[in-house]
Amino acid sequence: MTNIYGKGGHAKVVNSVIKFPKKVMYWNDDDYNDRIKGYWIIAIGNNQNRKKIAEKLGNVEYLTVISETSIISGNSEIDQGSQILHGAVIQIGTKIGKHCIVNTAASIDHDCILEDFTFVGPNATLCGGVKIGEGSFIGAGATILPYVKIGKNCMIGAGSVVTKDMPDNITAYGNPAKIK
Repeated sequence: MTNIYGKGGHAKVVNSVIKFPKKVMYWNDDDYNDRIKGYWIIAIGNNQNRKKIAEKLGNVEYLTVISETSIISGNSEIDQGSQILHGAVIQIGTKIGKHCIVNTAASIDHDCILEDFTFVGPNATLCGGVKIGEGSFIGAGATILPYVKIGKNCMIGAGSVVTKDMPDNITAYGNPAKIK
């Protein structure tokens, strides 16, 4: 059985990616039961909430979801619980941590590192050698230039162009992106 933790739009998209025979159960905090067995997917877009749920669920088996319409180059690593959605591209040498979301049509170029619980929005572009710190959110259509490092728990606004490193715990947006 596959248990999808979440009931919103993102959970619907994740469910649409899963092609194998399944019986899907949807859960949230109101009806979670720790006796439920099977594989789990945390289909919650908010990074901090996804992390809290993973801590709550503890040592269960997590399913890594990869859309058949995505392109994953060799020598890339995708850790447990991560979700690579429709049309996403992951290039060679990229490392994606636990419980990350690479959303629709996002492009992750060569040798990028996405630490645990990161989110890369639809149509976002990470050029080669980019590092995204744990818990950071890259908005839809944002572009991160080559070898830029984004700190932990950052929020990069939709459509932004990040041209330089960003420290931990900031919100930045614009072209070029500026800390706000």
